[in-house]
Amino acid sequence: MSKLRRCVLVLGVLTVTACASAPPEVPEARPSGKGGVEVTMTGFKSDQGQAMVSFYVDAQGWPDDEELAFATAVVAISEGRAVAVFEEGPAGTFAVSVFHDKNGDRRLNAVAGIPSEDYGFSADARDFFGPPSFEEASLELAAGESKQITVRVK
Repeated sequence: MSKLRRCVLVLGVLTVTACASAPPEVPEARPSGKGGVEVTMTGFKSDQGQAMVSFYVDAQGWPDDEELAFATAVVAISEGRAVAVFEEGPAGTFAVSVFHDKNGDRRLNAVAGIPSEDYGFSADARDFFGPPSFEEASLELAAGESKQITVRVK
């Protein structure tokens, strides 16, 4: 059985669902009721390229396997910032990863294993040698809650 996923394309303040598909199943232990998360991304050094945003509801695939993310977004950058809105996120723990895809190849480019494109995570999580764990970047979303978070790319 093939896995379907939800994709979001954000152009300025317009949100467009780009892939008409169902998100991966969420464990039954999550409270019923969905919420929304607005992710404001700041710190982009240029408006060149796009912001790649992944919304995870567990550690599987964290932080860079967008195929395993609950939802993803490709967002235009304007004046050093970008905004993505994830609607219908399940209540419970979640984390967001972002990177500045300067060349449009949909990958976080690296030189000798060191990222050459800026990136950031929810909860302002950082680690010295590699990405932070899902737990370090995780936040909570209550059933029916609308949450606004800021992710700074560096």
